[in-house]
Amino acid sequence: MSRKLLGLLVFSGTLLALSACYESADVTVHKPGVYKGARDPLVVKLRAPEMQQKLRERFALIQSR
Repeated sequence: MSRKLLGLLVFSGTLLALSACYESADVTVHKPGVYKGARDPLVVKLRAPEMQQKLRERFALIQSR
């Protein structure tokens, strides 16, 4: 193998290895307590007064242990 061809193969191999390790630098910042997804029917259900009362009772029961 000629020296030029060997250098080209080494360069190509290095370039391929480095490109395989590429990771996008896009970062998504989320705010705590803010749901950004599609509408969630459970959220509506949890806001109902009877469900809020059940959750308060369950919380009080757990906290009293």
